[in-house]
Amino acid sequence: MKKIFFTFLISTSLIVFADNHDEPNYSKFQANYFFNCPNEPACGAAFDKLMKSSEVAKENFEASLLRVSHAGSSDITHSIQFYYKSAERYQRAGEVFSNSKAFAEFGQSMAAAGAQPVYNNLTSYLIAEGDGRKSTAGVTFVANVSNPAVYAPAFAKMAKKMFEEPFGGNSYVLRVEHLGNGSSTHSVSVSFDDAAAALEFLANYPNTSQFSEFVQEAGTSFESGLSYMTINLMDYNPD
Repeated sequence: MKKIFFTFLISTSLIVFADNHDEPNYSKFQANYFFNCPNEPACGAAFDKLMKSSEVAKENFEASLLRVSHAGSSDITHSIQFYYKSAERYQRAGEVFSNSKAFAEFGQSMAAAGAQPVYNNLTSYLIAEGDGRKSTAGVTFVANVSNPAVYAPAFAKMAKKMFEEPFGGNSYVLRVEHLGNGSSTHSVSVSFDDAAAALEFLANYPNTSQFSEFVQEAGTSFESGLSYMTINLMDYNPD
């Protein structure tokens, strides 16, 4: 199990914001690792120790640990996400982690906590609307998009108009999946102040004219897949 989890994270290495920017500073690439952890405090402590270790902390890698809820039949309970402004930063992360004693210890600690990898993928941002820097919760909708040229404009139009609603949330992001499990191509994430605000959105957005127009314009360009809620547990080096 130790080797499995270590390989899981090495094999492919939310939105990240900083208060010293006037606008959100979105990363070019996002590496996502979804796993099951029956002991959240232990997994959180292991990740915190890794990110604060001397060889990793000096690199100022942007990363988050999220709790994943309501993921249907999936075994996912948590997600670790790394954000890279460039391909060079991604390359550097692989070099650091592959030679890091702290990373090896992290894999051992996660295995001891009973963590089991579910899947991982590599994504990048296509469309971003709004500002989610103060958000602590989010909802994500995964889809298999057959016609991005139709789907993306329809999403962008809906996202801009959904802010008109009192439950509209703080930000909307559309990502494309470059590498992953092959059953999805894109994902949409909406951020909120807290979980209660996320629930208010879920209860109301299907009845809006914005969503109705999106469904009509997107048509058969996509098929819905996995959906889930996230709670932000830890952030490191937001930019």
